[in-house]
Amino acid sequence: MRPLALLRSPACLLILWGVLLMLPAFLWGPGATHSHHYNILWTRHFADQMAAGHLYERWLPDSFERLGSPTFYFYPPFAYWISGGFRALGLPLLQAINLAGLTLLVGSGLAMHRWLTWRGTQPLLGAALYMIAPYHLYDIYVRGALAEAAAFVWLPLIALAIERLPERRGMRLLAVAYAGLLISHLPLAMLTGLFLIAPMIALRLWRDARILAPAALAGALAFALAAFYLLPALTLQSHVSTMMLWGQDYRATDWSVWTASFELFPCLAMGLILLAWPAARSFWGVAAILTAMASIRLIPFLWDVPMLDKAQFPWRALCLAEFATVTAMMAVRPRPVLLAGAGILLLFPYAFGGLLTAAFLRKPIDYAAIARIAPDAPEYLPRGFDLSHVRAGDHWTDLSPWRALPRGDAILVSRPGPVMIGRAAFPIWRIELDGRVIPSAGPILHFDARRPGTYRIVRIRLWQEMAGMMISLATMLLTMLHWRFRAISHLSKFPAYSPSSPISDRLRSDWPARSHIAGGDL
Repeated sequence: MRPLALLRSPACLLILWGVLLMLPAFLWGPGATHSHHYNILWTRHFADQMAAGHLYERWLPDSFERLGSPTFYFYPPFAYWISGGFRALGLPLLQAINLAGLTLLVGSGLAMHRWLTWRGTQPLLGAALYMIAPYHLYDIYVRGALAEAAAFVWLPLIALAIERLPERRGMRLLAVAYAGLLISHLPLAMLTGLFLIAPMIALRLWRDARILAPAALAGALAFALAAFYLLPALTLQSHVSTMMLWGQDYRATDWSVWTASFELFPCLAMGLILLAWPAARSFWGVAAILTAMASIRLIPFLWDVPMLDKAQFPWRALCLAEFATVTAMMAVRPRPVLLAGAGILLLFPYAFGGLLTAAFLRKPIDYAAIARIAPDAPEYLPRGFDLSHVRAGDHWTDLSPWRALPRGDAILVSRPGPVMIGRAAFPIWRIELDGRVIPSAGPILHFDARRPGTYRIVRIRLWQEMAGMMISLATMLLTMLHWRFRAISHLSKFPAYSPSSPISDRLRSDWPARSHIAGGDL
């Protein structure tokens, strides 16, 4: 491909568009976003572990002033595999975070381009609009939510997979894409299942009942592929302070059009509704309007459903609303009046997000304090921890009462009595003396030393980790074998390529000698 043609290719144009959108972060950022300290702490952890050869170490030993934290037993790893991988390759920490944001932004554009190409509706324009959508950029520049930004990558691929059912490629793509969403952002995986996957499959079933079996199989494969993360995450929550996840302002019912900043989410949702209105008779127009309304709680009682309330923020549905709106817009002719009204409304979220971004990029960050205190998310503090030590403003935890406790994997006890070790309690830790297990308890690991000696803190693997990993690996292996044997079975239909018949067997005695093989000979 010629250089000029390469520069004009959709992939190259979308990469350049992503670089332009991320330029402020590369020049001055990533900035003091809502999650900047988590991004720094978690990227550094993954980088250190990946450089040491550990792809997925769930325990963060440096968190909470080296008390440690089981963060990635519960938090999905996908986004931090990317940022940590860049850091492990030698990039500066902040640029690794920026490059992860760029990768996810461009990845979402490429996925959207593939989806709209399949639909035949202005793929390049739609992909560019998807990348610059207000909430999409808000996730990167204001919230610093790398995990939620990763969800934008999977939504177009999930929609494409469902439309391609009952084809095998559609089933496989749906399994992989939804598994990717599960290990990227669990609340959005739930919302996507309810607001996108279920309606799309119901509509397809109305037209073609054959998709039911492959759709169900794809769902089972997706959960099995993600079992290495899901099984520990869903079964170990009783060991951490999960009540912090459902406190004030962390429940979906605490947010609405009346409680959110009007210049941000309500204007954004109403702008999306106006953009999607010309397509209101189509599936995607209806999906865009309903998800936009749901994002600011304009659908009564929806977020009172207990499972939906676990999404924490109703405006997470804006991810789905922006995807559905761009999809709907690209299939209809815009109406100038509605387009102008939407433009006016969207000026507010763009301006408000821009002002916040500028303030966050200029705000000084105490990197030394982050490295020293390692302020991990308080919901991962051990069960029974005194949560009054969690500061209300920034959710950093005051750990001064435990700073003098000994750290390390062994402690020498000179006389019998109660002993407390500077490590957060979690079922992966076991106290041993001369190979014998010593009963211990939390929330800060302590035990009763009945005699002097060297007590060791031993790491054990939980059955959830082992079972989840075995399920995921077995599913991956079976899927790969199925693809391979399927490919061989397809090739075996063509004698010229059959692995079971030598070339000499394909020659007939009545064939004339030829100096070349014509196109129709095989």
